[in-house]
Amino acid sequence: MSAQITPRVMLMKQIELGLGSQMVDIELDVEHLNLAIYTGIQKLRQQSDGANLEKDIFLHITRDITEYTLPEEVQEVRRLYRRGVGAYTNGGINFDPVDAAFYNIYLLQPNRSGGLATWDFYNQFLETTERVFASQYNFTWDVNSHKLTIIRRPTADEEVVVRVYARKSEDDLINDPYTDPWLMSYATAKAKYMLGEARDKFPGGFPGPNGNVTLNGATLKTEAAAEIEKLEAQLLNLVTSGDGYAFVIG
Repeated sequence: MSAQITPRVMLMKQIELGLGSQMVDIELDVEHLNLAIYTGIQKLRQQSDGANLEKDIFLHITRDITEYTLPEEVQEVRRLYRRGVGAYTNGGINFDPVDAAFYNIYLLQPNRSGGLATWDFYNQFLETTERVFASQYNFTWDVNSHKLTIIRRPTADEEVVVRVYARKSEDDLINDPYTDPWLMSYATAKAKYMLGEARDKFPGGFPGPNGNVTLNGATLKTEAAAEIEKLEAQLLNLVTSGDGYAFVIG
């Protein structure tokens, strides 16, 4: 049974082919290719919003516990939503203010015409409901330790929804039809520059069976530097397949 080819390995093969590996010797090893890919991914994450996505994750809150460690890919915590209010009090009912607002304002209207005015009213009602029924937790977030600290001590166990801004995985970035071409081009340019650096160690060439052999190290470095500059400028306008949250009525 053959080993599964990972997206990174596939990208490495594409880089080698882009440098002409089937026609000439490429004086680069796996570490050089990994460094080129790592540099591209880091550049993408630093300068493109498309390398991240906004999503909701579930978190189990334990009574009297205020500190929680979130996954490494989480970069920012936006909000903590409580799923219900009243379900954790003696004799309480499972009342969800978000659902109540939606039903009262939108679904139960006879005409249900909707529109921007209805949406704006809904948002105002939602903010009021959150304040009155404490449907959100106040918290602090430490991006270095990935520690989420709830300000007020929880009085009962419950499941909450955490809206976060998280990094896309490496595989997602490589497989993304929008970021993959940029990443492949950038990593190839970085590998080309490293190849030029290696060949430029012998500017005068070296003796061969048919005379002196000259290398194209300086040319590769010049070409790679121009490609890297162009790709970094393109990165500012890169559009990805991460659409984020959409607004839907009806």
